[in-house]
Amino acid sequence: MDLKKRIEKFRELEYAFNKDFYQEIKESHTPHTLFIGCSDSRVDAETLFQAAAGEIFQIRNVGNIVPREEEPDTHPSVVSAIEYAVIVLKIKNIIVCGHSNCGGCAAMRKIDDYMEKLPYTGEWISQSITISDYIDQRYPDMKEEDKIIMLEKLNAVQQLDNLMTYDFVKQRVESGELNLQAYYYDIGTGAISVYNYDSIFSDIIKEITSNRKLMFT
Repeated sequence: MDLKKRIEKFRELEYAFNKDFYQEIKESHTPHTLFIGCSDSRVDAETLFQAAAGEIFQIRNVGNIVPREEEPDTHPSVVSAIEYAVIVLKIKNIIVCGHSNCGGCAAMRKIDDYMEKLPYTGEWISQSITISDYIDQRYPDMKEEDKIIMLEKLNAVQQLDNLMTYDFVKQRVESGELNLQAYYYDIGTGAISVYNYDSIFSDIIKEITSNRKLMFT
């Protein structure tokens, strides 16, 4: 793959035909949405939203995780981007997007192996390990592939609760200035499930959060 040729094609095709648009957005951008997605290369916010450059502010990490307010000191980069998006850019929506066949969620099911072989990855995804533990406790007879799908969905919704631990997010949500949603994108079918903060999983998330607080106290 020749990346240099791809850049040249961007200049020759995309930029050349849309030069006025790029000149218009060169000084500033006013994105309407913060997209918190997995680093997985198959999940592309612009494609999902059919969006142009300048519309979507993005945070990408393994497992689309948002550190909780009581634990941000070790992961400030994610929180700083959220803070900037909400306070400075005044985005209207925050979308947390989980997806099918998520390697990060699959890794949570083998956390001990990852802690040994990939310690940085293991430490990062361990933020959501209480979700995986909850599924094992509540659904011991569930097939492993179904547990992973449930984990992928619950992990996305859990991040909405994590976002609400920040006063600058909570205040704007409660004032109606900011909308929070979790998406679950099935890559193979193209289906996208949408979950609000008060979703069908809200009671489960409350229980998981309670267990998490016990773990970290």
